[in-house]
Amino acid sequence: MSTNAQIELVGRTDEETGSAACERLRAAGQTPGVLYGNQDDTVSVKIETGSLRPLIDRGVRVLDVAIDGENQKVMFREVQWDTFGTHVHHFDLLRIDADQRIEVEVPVELRGTAPGTNSGGQLEQPLHTIRINCSAVEVPERLMIRINHLEIGDSITVADLELEGDAEATLDPTTIIARVVEIREEFDGEIGEEGELEAGLIEPEVIGRAADDDDDGDDE
Repeated sequence: MSTNAQIELVGRTDEETGSAACERLRAAGQTPGVLYGNQDDTVSVKIETGSLRPLIDRGVRVLDVAIDGENQKVMFREVQWDTFGTHVHHFDLLRIDADQRIEVEVPVELRGTAPGTNSGGQLEQPLHTIRINCSAVEVPERLMIRINHLEIGDSITVADLELEGDAEATLDPTTIIARVVEIREEFDGEIGEEGELEAGLIEPEVIGRAADDDDDGDDE
């Protein structure tokens, strides 16, 4: 299930908002963000980058934050990265209630090796995230699915998911998450001894035939 953590947020002043101000914050080792939701005002906040990054790396989704002396329960709504995907550029936090239900996209992680891949099959994963409806304080970090039983022709669908608590997937139950399909090799036709295409016995076009036929006329 989701990992909870407690952090201290600091409200940003008017002088610390805007693109240029945010760049100065990042240069000083702080990451800008916003806090909103539950019909309360949107608040510009900041946090020490060294405190934020470990939370994201651990897959923390739900946080208990203290801002200006007030404790609030929030969840990461969005995390923006820099161009190279190495540094957190900005973050959005959503206020939540303990009894609130939300819909979130949760990543799918396949575990194990499908035996069908050792018999000439190929593993396909059409679905990499799944939208679920669950308690705001019980958002799973990821959905781990074991594929050790998948032979060629077998598949795992949304209906096969075993979600914890009262979480529910919002997708069609027949939606395929992973499957093992047979690899079909392409067949290249070869020219037979009598000049026929063995792949389909189709006679190839003879370039220049029309010109040759014109020369077969009788000379007067």
